[in-house]
Amino acid sequence: MGHRRRPTCAYCGAENADTIDHVVPLSRAREFRVPRRILDNPSNRVPCCLQCNAAKANQHPRQWLDDHPEYRRRLLASARYLSDTVRRLAGLDG
Repeated sequence: MGHRRRPTCAYCGAENADTIDHVVPLSRAREFRVPRRILDNPSNRVPCCLQCNAAKANQHPRQWLDDHPEYRRRLLASARYLSDTVRRLAGLDG
């Protein structure tokens, strides 16, 4: 059997992505005026290291990514399956 590679953090690239992050936090569904079920699906989840997940918490994704431009580039490169809604809400569509 081959060694299974651990996923890397979609934000910082760390090889210890032990958590899953909702790019657009579930707690902000009402603020974004979208049903929670739209945000609680695989198209809004990325592998994430504990440090990035804790630091991002439930911040607005645009603010988090504006504060960390290098994370924006990595997220766009690694998260091919983000839905159009998630991309729009997170400011990744432009």
